[in-house]
Amino acid sequence: MTSLPAASTPPSFWRDSHPSAVLAGLITMVIGWAGPNVLIYAVAQAAGLSDGQAMSWLWAHALLAGLTGIILSLRTRVPVLVTWSTPGIAFLVTALPGIPFPEAVGAFLTSGLLVLGLGLFPPLTRALQSIPAPLAAALNAAILLPFGFRALQAFGTAPALVGAMIAAYFALRAVAPRWAVAGVLLTGVVASGALNLWDPQPVALALTRPEFVVPQFSLHATLNLALPLTLLAFTGQFVPGFGVLKTSGYEPAPGPILRACGTASVAAAFAGCHNLTLGALLANIVTGPEAHPDARKRYTAAVWAGVFNIIVALFAGTVLHLMGILPAQAIAALAGLALLAAMGSSLQAAFQGSAAGSLAAPVVLLVALSGISPLGIGAAFWGILAGLAVYVIERRRAVRAPLKTEPAPPT
Repeated sequence: MTSLPAASTPPSFWRDSHPSAVLAGLITMVIGWAGPNVLIYAVAQAAGLSDGQAMSWLWAHALLAGLTGIILSLRTRVPVLVTWSTPGIAFLVTALPGIPFPEAVGAFLTSGLLVLGLGLFPPLTRALQSIPAPLAAALNAAILLPFGFRALQAFGTAPALVGAMIAAYFALRAVAPRWAVAGVLLTGVVASGALNLWDPQPVALALTRPEFVVPQFSLHATLNLALPLTLLAFTGQFVPGFGVLKTSGYEPAPGPILRACGTASVAAAFAGCHNLTLGALLANIVTGPEAHPDARKRYTAAVWAGVFNIIVALFAGTVLHLMGILPAQAIAALAGLALLAAMGSSLQAAFQGSAAGSLAAPVVLLVALSGISPLGIGAAFWGILAGLAVYVIERRRAVRAPLKTEPAPPT
């Protein structure tokens, strides 16, 4: 486990920060906006939302997630990344159509209040803290590996572009590992231009104007949106998010984070945004060794990620259109390579930290990677649940196993 500073040590952000932390924060923002955030277009099209409503959704997410992450990271000195619920936005693509948007906003508000209530329930926070570290590491590996798979798939469709980015990564890892990801980003931009893979579009610089919505409440929206969104936020974001932190050696108290995210979600709902949660996928960028050479100061990377998110919130529409200039293969390669070291450390922690012959970590990895979602609950939750079941069974067998004694010699 990473050795963390005493809670009483006063933080000095400017002294603790490092160029690699700034870069990690920037890359976190870029990948987030080039990946999960573009799903808002699918939701807007499916539900018939206006461009103003979609941009307001993005504005609330980036502004309040950035602000909440900054506050939590500075207070805890832990790299706490806050983002929206990615499983939630995917769910809304099919669930939101047919529900009036004011009722959907009422459901978003209800879900935020439910998350806030979860943070006030001590048995739940204790359960999160009791997950064995190898199982949390296996869950983290399952979250990360698809990024590596997508990077290799991108190589299959754009071998020259992605091959150049991969070569830059490993070349820089050998001589200047802190700047390897920066080199990948620069190589991707240059190679995309050289190979004529840019998708230039007219982009206007304009401030985003939020559109506030008066929430309406209905039993239909509560049952069909609020409850599933809360479950997805908890099982798809908070559980793996705390697993990411635990794998990297950070174990903040879950209660304050749940309460902060719930409060931020309530505020974001009035601008038409669903749950804000603990980051899981992108959190590996700000918790890994590339974010800062000193693990005790990696909280600064999460702070910078929050700063960049607040900046782009002001120009949400402009930034989202800029993200479309780079080809999808470059973004996929950047994400996979930026998370490669975290994949390796997670796999190592999962299997080296397990007892010899234990199947708990492999079960977590396989179930979480399977993508199954019984009862509409994400595979990450079922993975950790299955792993815990195997872990408990193995522990009980070990306790009940009869002690083997050497037979007494014949007389």
